[in-house]
Amino acid sequence: MKILDRYLIKQLVFPILICTATLIFLVFMADIFDYLDEMIRHKTALKHILLYYLILTPETFVDVIPWACFLATIYVLVNFNFHNETTAMKVAGLEITSIIRPILFIGFSVGIISFLVSDQIVPKTSPKANQILKERIEKKEEKEKRRVFENITYYGGKNRLYYARTFHAKEQKLEDFIILWLDSKKNVKKKTVAREAIWTGSEWELHFTTDYAMEQKGNLIGEPTFQPVVVYPEINETPNDFLKAASEGAQISYHDLKDYIAKLRENGIKLNTEMVTLHQKLSFPWHSLVVMFLCVPFLAKTSTRRMIAFNVLACISVVFLFHVAGAVMLALGKAGKLFPILSVWSPNFLFGFGTFFFLDRANY
Repeated sequence: MKILDRYLIKQLVFPILICTATLIFLVFMADIFDYLDEMIRHKTALKHILLYYLILTPETFVDVIPWACFLATIYVLVNFNFHNETTAMKVAGLEITSIIRPILFIGFSVGIISFLVSDQIVPKTSPKANQILKERIEKKEEKEKRRVFENITYYGGKNRLYYARTFHAKEQKLEDFIILWLDSKKNVKKKTVAREAIWTGSEWELHFTTDYAMEQKGNLIGEPTFQPVVVYPEINETPNDFLKAASEGAQISYHDLKDYIAKLRENGIKLNTEMVTLHQKLSFPWHSLVVMFLCVPFLAKTSTRRMIAFNVLACISVVFLFHVAGAVMLALGKAGKLFPILSVWSPNFLFGFGTFFFLDRANY
C-alpha cells in the first residue's frame, strides 16, 4: 500500500469512528427523551435501561454508519481543500482515481462490516432489545395483544414453518393458515392448509383443513385429506409466539429469510415485502460506499472557500435525493409495482455508477 493511501485511510478512519459514536449517542439521547415519561412512570431500573441501550447498539450502528461515513468524507475532503492538500496531489500528477482509491477501500470495508453486523448480530440482539422495551420500559403487552397483524411467518420447533395471512392477537386466531412440515434436510414432506386456526387455551384447533403429502421434488403423493376440524398435538407454539414473531418484524438473517421465502414460494405464496427485505439486506450495507463516492465530484475539485460551501450544499442535496429515491423505490417494491431486486438496487446503481460520469470534473 502506498504512503499516500495509508495517509488518506488514516485521515478517514478516525472521523468515521468519531461520527459513528456521536450519531449513536445522539440517537440514544433522543430515544431516552421519547421514553423518559414511561421510564419514570414505571420506575424502570437503571440496569434495564443500560442493558437495553447496550443491546440496541448493533442495530443503531447499522442505521447510522452511512451518515457517519458521509459526514466524515465531507470533513476530510473539505479539510484537504482548505489546506491545499488536494491541489498538491494534483500538481504532483495524481489523477482523481488515485485520490479516491482509499475512499473506495474504506467504503467496501464498511459495507462488509455493516452486512456482518446486520446479518449475524442484529437478529440476535434486536428481539432482546424489543422485549426489554415492551416489558420493562413501555409495559404495553396488553395493548399489543389487541392488534391485527398481516403476513406472519414463523419457524417453529421440530422443522415446522408456519404462515398466516392474518393474525388476530386479541381473538387468538390465525386466518389462511399454512403449515409446512419439513424433514431433516429441510424438504417439505407435508403441507397443511386451514381456513383458520383458533387457540382453545391449550392447543390450536384447525378448521376446514386439507393435508397434502409431498415428495422431495415437491410433487403431491396420493390424494389430499380433508378434515372439518382437527388438532395436531405436535404444534406446541402459543399465540404469544406468533405475537412475538409479528411484532418484531421477522428479524432474521439473510440465509434464514431466503430459506423461508423459498419454502413459501414453492407452495404458491407471493411475498413482495419479504423479497424486498431480502434484497435490502444485501443492498443497504453499500449505502456507505455510495454516499462516500457521491462526495468526490463535488468536494475533491480545487475550489475557493466560497465555492466549497456551495459544493457542500450541492453534495448534501444529492445525497438527500439518493435517500428519497431509495425510500420511494422501496415503497413501490413492497406494493408490488416494481420487481423487488429493481426497487432495492436501482438507487445504488443509478447514483453510484452515475457518479463515474462526473469524476473528471474533480481533476480540476
